[in-house]
Amino acid sequence: MNAALFVRATGGIDLPLVCSPSQVAPLLGRSDHAIRDDCMAGVIPTLPRAGGSGAHHRIATARLLDQIGIPYEIVASETVAS
Repeated sequence: MNAALFVRATGGIDLPLVCSPSQVAPLLGRSDHAIRDDCMAGVIPTLPRAGGSGAHHRIATARLLDQIGIPYEIVASETVAS
């Protein structure tokens, strides 16, 4: 059995603990390019980028939801490995 944690925002939207700009764009109602611009400007705090030239910004989901005032809970999802 494996357990995975994820963030469940109000409204039942499930997101991973760390998101890319394209994953949070629908939640914020903006394009992923606008989210990336905000990450580069420091408006949206990000985690250190992974190695490689094409690495995307990594956004701590719970921190972002706190910043914009969206209630959430961190829940576990258990799966059975066969």
